[in-house]
Parts: sequence; structure tokens; C-alpha cells
Amino acid sequence: MTQRIVPTLVVVLMIFTACGDKVLYLDNDYPAMIPKQYAVGIVNLDGRLQQNLTMSSDGREQLFTVTDSALWRYERMLRVRILQHEILVDTPQFVLDFEYKNQWFIGEPMISPDDRNLYFVADYPPDIWNAKRSADGDWDTPTIMKEVSTEKDDWYVTLSRNQNLYFTNGTVFKSGIEQGKYRSKIKLDSEFNTKDTRDPCISPNEDYLIFVATDSLNSNQSDLFISFVKSDGSWTEAQNLGPDINTAYLEIAPYISPDERFLFFSRREKWQHAAFSNVYWVDLKVIEQFRPPLE
Repeated sequence: MTQRIVPTLVVVLMIFTACGDKVLYLDNDYPAMIPKQYAVGIVNLDGRLQQNLTMSSDGREQLFTVTDSALWRYERMLRVRILQHEILVDTPQFVLDFEYKNQWFIGEPMISPDDRNLYFVADYPPDIWNAKRSADGDWDTPTIMKEVSTEKDDWYVTLSRNQNLYFTNGTVFKSGIEQGKYRSKIKLDSEFNTKDTRDPCISPNEDYLIFVATDSLNSNQSDLFISFVKSDGSWTEAQNLGPDINTAYLEIAPYISPDERFLFFSRREKWQHAAFSNVYWVDLKVIEQFRPPLE
């Protein structure tokens, strides 16, 4: 198999953050309640299909997936690092060195809230993998997470602030750390989990879940939905996030910024042979209109 090696790209850094902000962003055109493309010219490039953004707790490291649409394949993961006076764009070494047993397929990165772990899916059928932060700040050689991976295709890891891990194979599962390791999983008991539920994004406090539904929940396309946890631990009926976010295209890959200011997601024309796939961001206040009243 031939890997595509992405040359390192250095970009002059503008300070894209206001005084006092805890997270650095690659874009100073902050969105309000209508989504905008994020970091055009760095993350979003014309003619390239990009999706699945994640970032470190300070925003200085951001990763995303580059997709080969014609083959419907996660082709590689790119990393953007904000250094003192420049932006460095490259492919992590572990991605270039990854050994595939079946098919070249790698993507959906997710950095843990404590910045110590990177989760992603790889090979095909995809399993969940974990790379730990090394002493030099880079990522070590990844290992497969056999204890939580299922016999089906596993996708889209998301983590809460207390490190509870969620993922989906069409059904959303939750796994907590037991004796220092993720060893088991449980299926979320919810109405939305009786259908095809994809790309879960758990809130930091685990009080709501944003996810993708396809051909379910009265939607004929891939849209973003939200469900809140009620006081008794059950989940509210899922709600479509509405026409400002969901369009005739596919909305996928929701992600909440580390400072809980923004919701990121990807918008793609179609699954295969797509003309575009771009990363968007919107003010996280957009979800408040769907939050149920206090009981």
C-alpha cells in the first residue's frame, strides 16, 4: 500500500484570539447563530474534502480528517499546531506509519479533555484506536481498544469531562474507566438509540447529546439532533437542530469546543463522489432554544 505523505506547511501566525480567551482558534471571524466555514485556507481548502475537527484544551493542536470521496475512505488525518510565531500543518507520524490489516482507512480523531489521549477509527471494518501523548508532546504508536470495540463497524469516539467515552456502531454505547482502563460498555437506554444513530457528541457534563440521524426521526437526510438528560436519568425526545444548521446536504461530525463556546460540525454534499465537505462552526447558544424547562 502506498501512503500519501503530506509535506509540512508553515503559515505565518496571526493571533486569532481575544485577550483573556482560553482557547486559540484559527479564525477570528467568530460565528453567531448562523454557521460559517471555519478557518478557510487552513482547515477548509477548495477542492479538498475535510471533516471531523477536534482540538486540544487550549486549541494549539487541532486535527481533522481528509476524505477521498470517490472511494468513500478516510484518507488521512491532518494536524494544525499553533506555535509561537507560526502555524504548522502536517500529518502525525503515527498516521504515516500505521499498519493496516485490511484497508487503508483512518480518521475521526478525538483528543481527550485532558489532552493525554487521542482516539480515532482505522482499518476497515473500522475499530477504535488510542494513541497516548508521549513525553515529547507528540503521539505514541496507537493500540486497538479491543475491550470496547464491537463486531460491527465502530465510529466516532466522544468524551465527557470526566473521561466517560461514547461511540456508535449505529447504536450509541458508553464506557467508563475501570481500574485505569476502558473495559466494558453499556447501550444508552433512549428512544433515539432504537434507530440508526451516528456521530454522537456528548456534552462535557453529560447533560445532553448531539448526534446524527439518517433516515430516522422524521428526517430524510443526515441531520444533527439533540437530546437532553432529564432529572430521572432518561433522555428527552430528540429534536432536529433546525434549518439554520441542517440543510439539504449532509450534516455530520458534531464537536463542542473545549471552552463550550462553539459547536463545530461538517457539511458534505453526499456520501460518495461529493463535490465538497467542509467544517463549520456556530455559537453553542444555538442549542438553548431546544433545552427543556427545568422540572
